[in-house]
Amino acid sequence: MNQNPAVSKLWFGIKTLIFGFGLSSLIACSGPKDRNAAEILGNPKFPAIAYGGYRNVDRSQAPSVADIKEDLKILDAMGIRILRTYHARLYDHTPNLLQAIREMKLEDSDFEMYVMLGAWMQCEGAWTDHPNHLKGDKSENQAEIEQAIKLAQEYPDIVKVIAVGNESMVHWAATYYVHPRIILKEVMYLQSLKADGSLPADLWITSSDNFASWGGDTEDYHLPALDSLIRAVDYLSVHSYPFHDTHYNPEWWWLPEGQDTLAKFRQIKLSVGRAIDRVDAQIAAVSSYLNDLGVKKEIHIGETGWASADNRFYSVAQSGAGNEYMQMLYHLWINAYCHENQMSCFYFEAFDEPWKDGENAGGSENHFGLFTVDGAAKAPLWSLVDKGVFEGLKRNGKPIRKTLDGDQDKAIALAGLPPRRIDQPSIRLMRNDTSLLGVMIWPNEKDRASFGADSYLTFNAWEGTCVMEQSPNGKLLLKTGTGDWWGASLSAKAPLDLSEFEDGYLEFSIGGNTESSFEIGFQSGDYNLGSQRSAAVRFGPDEEFQLEEGQQRFRIPIKKIKAETDLKNISAPLYLKGLVNFDGKEIYISRFLFRKS
Repeated sequence: MNQNPAVSKLWFGIKTLIFGFGLSSLIACSGPKDRNAAEILGNPKFPAIAYGGYRNVDRSQAPSVADIKEDLKILDAMGIRILRTYHARLYDHTPNLLQAIREMKLEDSDFEMYVMLGAWMQCEGAWTDHPNHLKGDKSENQAEIEQAIKLAQEYPDIVKVIAVGNESMVHWAATYYVHPRIILKEVMYLQSLKADGSLPADLWITSSDNFASWGGDTEDYHLPALDSLIRAVDYLSVHSYPFHDTHYNPEWWWLPEGQDTLAKFRQIKLSVGRAIDRVDAQIAAVSSYLNDLGVKKEIHIGETGWASADNRFYSVAQSGAGNEYMQMLYHLWINAYCHENQMSCFYFEAFDEPWKDGENAGGSENHFGLFTVDGAAKAPLWSLVDKGVFEGLKRNGKPIRKTLDGDQDKAIALAGLPPRRIDQPSIRLMRNDTSLLGVMIWPNEKDRASFGADSYLTFNAWEGTCVMEQSPNGKLLLKTGTGDWWGASLSAKAPLDLSEFEDGYLEFSIGGNTESSFEIGFQSGDYNLGSQRSAAVRFGPDEEFQLEEGQQRFRIPIKKIKAETDLKNISAPLYLKGLVNFDGKEIYISRFLFRKS
């Protein structure tokens, strides 16, 4: 595997001259139209993509067989040969897809399409306030596995991979993730069915998960059950999303000093080049973990992608990543990277799916597709439109045509840029000579320069339920959520020992216009390990404290609110969580301090 991709060679699309989707020299295949996973994964003649055919703002109506055939003709014209699904049972999407592929194979002996079939996994109590990550949802998980088995048996010429779970082990999937042993159990069951002939021997079994879940991140993922799972799967399906990291882990994304003088298109290319480097580093981290285990397994990218638009975290005003020009470059270069490293890339995704953020049409989750819902080809595919690849094809009754009228200058003009490093939120931890510890917002570079990188706190808007950011006047601004719940925190890179403040005070200045009731305080322990505890005071019309638009200063004895928190193990020195009446309005904080006296 190439540990240091020559991204500069990719900038002008050199690799795509030999790897462009839709080129007949790449996808022309001879021989029988029934190949196994070992033959198609990592084979550049078999490009892959993530596929969901839902066209509405919810998933209550699955695409019909006719709808899916319409999509398959478009994907076939692109040269796509492998599709990835996520559920085995949900609303008959996957059964309809497999039926559509079979019918098209019967109609045209040259048609060839294979499926990586997902079986959704979740924990006991998933999507509730009390998920039990140590146990699986027995009835749901078993039903998914049994359906996956049934479909693999019914369509052995199409289903070539079963993926047990989708991002089912990564800890940020806080509402449903499971311990690796839950995935291991199902993988071993499927492998036993291959051994006794109940499933094809050449069917590959994997789990499709974030790079961290495959050992590529912190040690809390390095569990004996994970090591056993790695040995049990036929290959590793690894997810990498630098797009999301432009908001959640942004230091690598910020525009380095001096690059802001370059032409805009050059700044963008350098930025997307850093995104490819980030994928490479994450894949390399997984590979290193396998080497430490003495395991040799193929690694393929089970999911990666780039949204073409966003009105929140990735907008021009925020990370600047959500736009078609960056999507075009990322799609181009990630496929070239995978070709160079003999990996399959299940690019996410084929078509926009508006159900993914049904309450916010402008949200990034609705815009990862290479096509819009009504069949407009986005910038990554404009060259294929020009070549007539989609001539005569339609989606939702509309012919395939180019977004933005195919105007690249317009795409560049609409694109954002990564924020300059020196403009980034300067939220730091500080101790002065009197042992005061504070969460401070430093408004200028002079103050910032005296603090090291390890003093950063991370903005963490829990599951995107609200917005936490630095306001132009240097205050910490929280825009409350409007859904079923919201919460956010400033999370420390490593646990903080604040036990010296046990007899001291929590001091903060706060104001805002929200009428929500909420709590504000600090947290200890790890949510993912079930050890998280919170200490807080409540604000709201009927609570002990009331919020006013003008800032007020509060001083609360820590012993009064400490509850069961462990002051030697503070994971979030500041958090806020909504209680009732979620109105989407604002809370702002200018400082938040732990004082001894």
